[in-house]
Amino acid sequence: MSFIIGCVAFLSLWIHGTAWASQSNPCVVAREIEAKAIALMDHKPNDALKAFQNAFTICSTDVAIGFNLALAHYQNGQKKEALATWNKLHDLFPDHLKTHANLAWMQFEMGNDKKALRLASEGFGKHPGQLSLAHTKIFALFRQSQYLEAYDWIMRMRDLEQEEPGTGLTGAQVERWRHMAAGYVIETLWRKFRQGERLDALKNAINLLVKEYPQEKIFVQVKDQLLQAFTDPEAEIPFPIPLPHEIWAKSGDLDNQSDVLDTKIATLPVLAPWQKRTDAYALVVGINHYKRIKARHYADRDAINVHRLLTRRGVFLDDADHVRLRLNAAADLRTLQQDLEWLVKQGQLNPNAMLLLFFSGLGAPWGESAKSSDAFLLPADAQLSTLDPTHALSMTRLKKSLADLPNKEIAILLDVCFNNTPACAWKNDQPAVAADRTLFLHGKPMAVAAEKQEASIHGPGQQGAFTWHLLKAMLGEADGFTLGNKDGWVDLSEVFGYLKAGLAHHSVPMDPIVSVPSRMRLTRTGGEQ
Repeated sequence: MSFIIGCVAFLSLWIHGTAWASQSNPCVVAREIEAKAIALMDHKPNDALKAFQNAFTICSTDVAIGFNLALAHYQNGQKKEALATWNKLHDLFPDHLKTHANLAWMQFEMGNDKKALRLASEGFGKHPGQLSLAHTKIFALFRQSQYLEAYDWIMRMRDLEQEEPGTGLTGAQVERWRHMAAGYVIETLWRKFRQGERLDALKNAINLLVKEYPQEKIFVQVKDQLLQAFTDPEAEIPFPIPLPHEIWAKSGDLDNQSDVLDTKIATLPVLAPWQKRTDAYALVVGINHYKRIKARHYADRDAINVHRLLTRRGVFLDDADHVRLRLNAAADLRTLQQDLEWLVKQGQLNPNAMLLLFFSGLGAPWGESAKSSDAFLLPADAQLSTLDPTHALSMTRLKKSLADLPNKEIAILLDVCFNNTPACAWKNDQPAVAADRTLFLHGKPMAVAAEKQEASIHGPGQQGAFTWHLLKAMLGEADGFTLGNKDGWVDLSEVFGYLKAGLAHHSVPMDPIVSVPSRMRLTRTGGEQ
């Protein structure tokens, strides 16, 4: 998915129209060529492209024909040709919104951030409130490391929308951009702290932020956290996160951005009721903020997107009787213990029930030696000083409770690692204890993010790397991955194969542990989508 906007549906037929054009109004003929070829675009895109070129040659002043020609070039991977066509159309029709928006985004995709920023700014001035232009402007600022400029513009557009509706920005997508920009601004402050910048200089910077944007609570919070970090050696200092100007590709469609994935999932049509299962149950957990332990970035977003996808395109009904979502403070030990009892109870009541556990957060090995094979999933109220089966979720107990069930469709998906790396929860002075095959639930499908490495994050997508590839798999990219047979459904064996391949080639390669394959279906990708 890209942010290129479609205008007129692809309708083209390879007709030798030049002779025909001489006998009637050229543009009428060109529109007829354009209007009669929907089948060719699906099955013979090269012939369809030739038809578009023929139509545009006959009538080069029709914005719809030219726009469709540019889209055809883009769909065929001919981005330079698409850019040239949209440039020509923009010169002819400077007020055509979709041409302007696509031209700005194409400049961004081609790596021309300054041109993209200029075009997006000009376009937004002509067409206030257009999210496509706002998106290009914000991302162009991000890739040029202008995080505060992006945040300030978003805030001004939000205020303008409240004063004069239709002239600024509003909506969930805008709030995601604001959250992204604020997070990047905060990370730049923490980097200055880690690099040893003086307290007075940092205080001045954060005081200006709080004064200018008093409504942004996270700026107030980071002010207190920075002051505490200067005075308390044991104060929490967040893990560094990568910034867009460092890790985003300098050109190309930045498809793997958090708002792109969020929007894609949120706009998926819900699976038809008859395709849902009344005997499918899931517990989905994401803990981004622990009370006494360093944060695990984006874990709550992991859980939110997995929950949303399972209940929209998966077989799970979207209610608390079938799927429980626990985030951050709500995922305390007592609550999670009760939720796991509930999940096991569903299997006991119905041996044909489907049971799924997804957990994104921190994991830790047990004890002060590498001899123990047990490991723990940490609830939000866990303490590193009291890691034992009475204060955390024991993997041994969890596996036993599920192994005793007769249900064939049980799966555990863990964006977690159980070793002494920074992304796991364990004291630095303890020996490294890697997850091993004893973690597996015998005979049941199970996947753990990483064995000896960290369960790393995917910075551009603002997800755990494991969850990022899991979501992409369930959105349809894993359909047919193992056997090459696309049937419109994604099952766990396809997910496992996709995870292994995707994480092996991730920017920080990971080696997830996956157990037995399973034909357990998770999400539907075809049908009415």
